Amino acid sequence: MIFLGNTKDLIDWNSVISDCQQNFKNADKNTVTSVVDRSEAEAKDDNGLLSAYREVIGNWQTAGYKLDQVVWYDYYPGEHFPIEVQDSFSQFINAKPLRVFVSEVWPGVTIPYHWDVEDKEEEWIDKYGQLYRFVCCMDNPNIGAGLFFDKEFLYMNKQGDTFEWSNYKNYHSSANGGDQPSYYFHFLGYKQ
Repeated sequence: MIFLGNTKDLIDWNSVISDCQQNFKNADKNTVTSVVDRSEAEAKDDNGLLSAYREVIGNWQTAGYKLDQVVWYDYYPGEHFPIEVQDSFSQFINAKPLRVFVSEVWPGVTIPYHWDVEDKEEEWIDKYGQLYRFVCCMDNPNIGAGLFFDKEFLYMNKQGDTFEWSNYKNYHSSANGGDQPSYYFHFLGYKQ
């Protein structure tokens, strides 16, 4: 991971979190069942995509996770918080957005080790070339909550700390052993 700087003076992350909380009823609730159902419906003619989803879920089953307890929420620019947040962040990292979202993980929840299966990956690579992934720690340091990679992790970072992933397909997990939800701003895009 490459530390790119802090965006706290550029974006009011507390306001973005507040917007997400106010839009909780309309959040994209993700469960293993919803991910499987969505992938089976949307990728029914794409064996590569289906096998990628099945690999991720199969790894969780093999590890013994209680799949009914794997739940997280996603929020999207222009729907749950102002699109200007995405635009400001895009300028800061000097990249164009393809998929942007805020993830929320509640206390006591673990999102097991996985990579984000992207249904438009081949199309985007053909059109834009290499893809890049960025993440921003949106909330204040939250004891017990973190984002974990192979040999790196984000834990107790300052609000607004922003990083570029070494590879947009990095395996990662998230856990929240704290006492409040944790929030990360995710940005997948390309550079011109």
